[in-house]
Amino acid sequence: MAQKTEALFRDDAYLKAADAVVVAVNDRGGILLDRTIFYATSGGQPGDTGLFERVDGSRIAIAATITGETKEEIIHVPAPVQGLPTVGEKLKLAIDWQRRHLLMRMHTACHLLTVVCPFPITGAAVAEDDSRVDFDIPDT
Repeated sequence: MAQKTEALFRDDAYLKAADAVVVAVNDRGGILLDRTIFYATSGGQPGDTGLFERVDGSRIAIAATITGETKEEIIHVPAPVQGLPTVGEKLKLAIDWQRRHLLMRMHTACHLLTVVCPFPITGAAVAEDDSRVDFDIPDT
């Protein structure tokens, strides 16, 4: 059954840190929290990366953030070869803000292109190094 995660980034996209509690660790090592500031990959935009800090000060690097069975289930994918937290463990979350802000600006730039180009959109993707919007432009 899907776990619902409170998506704090939906109310404040500028949150850089927050506290959360581990509610599950799936059989593939994905970490599910009661709440998160990490945006999950969706709609052509990559998910956040960052760090979880444990009570003892050790850190878990998060390599990707994805959705599970539903968009309300947000799974944090740790980088390889790290210890996993336990259910009930309290964590401090910190996103890679420089990367998030760059992706936000790329995302906005793509939206601006869609406003000035009067053709139907057939696809789009946002990335750190480059982004794209695909238009259905008729041959003339």
